[in-house]
Amino acid sequence: MTWLLLYLLIVSLYDLRTHRIPNWCTLPLILAGFLAHFPGSMDLWLACFLLTLAWSGGWIGAGDVKLWMAVLWSLPESNFPPITLLILLSFLLTGIVQIIWRLIQTKPITGIKSPAAWRAIPFLLAFWYVH
Repeated sequence: MTWLLLYLLIVSLYDLRTHRIPNWCTLPLILAGFLAHFPGSMDLWLACFLLTLAWSGGWIGAGDVKLWMAVLWSLPESNFPPITLLILLSFLLTGIVQIIWRLIQTKPITGIKSPAAWRAIPFLLAFWYVH
């Protein structure tokens, strides 16, 4: 899982610099994870569904959704913790950090799209800790 953390750090830095996550970064990892872990757990499918709903609601970008799905499908299946709970906690905590950061910078709290790939890093660390 160290390689996955390194991958997330690199993609997050790229996202912070360019404000986009290219398909060539995410789609091969989604495909590899899907082939390795199909059919997956119900928790995994629920998390993917919720991420898709977040994208369709405009709360998260398509590149971020693909990155999250790539990470989720790459995780080992054995002893899978409740990933939906970890995702929600990760979004909650990173959302609070983002609000505080915007307040410090005296920027509006809402209405600004910002890079969000870095939000997968606390999730992966929490998963690693729980797993």
